[in-house]
Amino acid sequence: MNQKQIEVLLTVVGESDVLNFILDQEKPDEYVVNLNSDTSQSELKKVFSKLLELIIENDVKLVLKIAEGYSKVLYMDVCTVYIDDLNREISSVAESVRKDVS
Repeated sequence: MNQKQIEVLLTVVGESDVLNFILDQEKPDEYVVNLNSDTSQSELKKVFSKLLELIIENDVKLVLKIAEGYSKVLYMDVCTVYIDDLNREISSVAESVRKDVS
């Protein structure tokens, strides 16, 4: 099975800290999670749902990138742990999802 690496960029847009999950190079801003917003939980659910679709046919690995000049250490630490946890969750769910689909 092919492995698809997905870049997740921690950056600032305007005054908001965001995680940008670049799932499609043609639509790089489609899956953005505003970490300072009340809508971040629903945005994360949207991203996770899309990741579940992707793991049906590919192994998925999220790779956190931190934008040049980004300096909020707490966000960097939390997002690093979050992406590691999300990678573990995706890996553990992948086999089950593939069985259910086939």
